[in-house]
Amino acid sequence: MALVIFALIIVVCYTALGPAGEGFRQLQQVRDNIESSSWLGKQLRADIGTITSSSLKSIRPLQIKADARGDIYVDELILLSREAGKRGLTLIHYKLDESQGTLIRESRMAWARANTPSDSMNLGKFESLHVEVMTPTGKWTSQWPPQTSTNAAVIWAKAVRITVQHDGEEKHWLIPIYAGLP
Repeated sequence: MALVIFALIIVVCYTALGPAGEGFRQLQQVRDNIESSSWLGKQLRADIGTITSSSLKSIRPLQIKADARGDIYVDELILLSREAGKRGLTLIHYKLDESQGTLIRESRMAWARANTPSDSMNLGKFESLHVEVMTPTGKWTSQWPPQTSTNAAVIWAKAVRITVQHDGEEKHWLIPIYAGLP
């Protein structure tokens, strides 16, 4: 009789606590997504906040390589920045690693040789990265820099709008650009 009662208590506990465990796993996954996107937003704001220009016109302060595939965007964002803790100018490159489904941030000195390895940082799992800039006339575009000659003066965008997507959920950041303003 004691074994039957003990078995009934175990069955009741298992059926009551099973869904709670699944709910805990879902809650932990949501928390991890929020933490990674929050950290990504802080990193994007820090990098765009230190954007600068150089005396060489061949290196633009901000570049977008747009690649739209229907609802999925695989854009790349390249920034010329004065990264904290590093001497000189740094090229920062945000791109999606499609094979692993992760967003990667690479940085290296702007004047380094092409075969110099970059400092690489995995920013989390994302399926889509869409980057747009606000032109000086107030219009949004995915093409930057504008189609001008490489010897032209730097044209500064007013803001950057970045959208990432993971598991059907989107995160958006609208970051103003203060460099180049009078």
